[in-house]
Amino acid sequence: MDFFKHLRRRKAGVHPHQIIFERENTENTYITWEDKMKPRIDLDDGITQEEHLALASRWDEMLSLAEEIIWRNYLNPKSDDLMSEVNSFPDIRFLTGDYYVGDVSYGYIYRDKKYQAYHIKEGRLRHKHHNGKEWVSEWLPLDSPEITRYYQILLSLRLTGDEGGEEDDYMGLDLEAEFLKLDDPLEFEILSHDVI
Repeated sequence: MDFFKHLRRRKAGVHPHQIIFERENTENTYITWEDKMKPRIDLDDGITQEEHLALASRWDEMLSLAEEIIWRNYLNPKSDDLMSEVNSFPDIRFLTGDYYVGDVSYGYIYRDKKYQAYHIKEGRLRHKHHNGKEWVSEWLPLDSPEITRYYQILLSLRLTGDEGGEEDDYMGLDLEAEFLKLDDPLEFEILSHDVI
């Protein structure tokens, strides 16, 4: 892609476009652009079939919200998240606007009254954090009245770029939604974006 085409893209921006791969991910493994497979699906042990189906039925809603985030934060030339310095990341001039879903995870997250996250470990709830010197684990029983269980969807997207004249993985974008009831409104937050 020539330099002037990059400059024109910067001014106009491109809207997100999902690439859907038809090839089955029979091993249900991590995928990259080269694999051109369907996403890996991860289910927490406790998720029932009914819960999984209810969560998965909101797929179009999830992707619509994800595309709003991609546009607002990474493809809109007026975004505050885009850096204009040379060699900054992400660079809107290299993003194609194409993305695909690499992973989707359906599960639970447990939070205390301070909204600290707990996960099930060894039959109990554990909150692990760093106190500045070492890792510390705080434990609670599974039926603790201090804990609220939320549904959690983790969506890992791969945005493609064109740096050397060929489309390839450019950026990973991880989104998270937490909600109390299966029919609650969805709202994704950006967990991270990084170089692939």
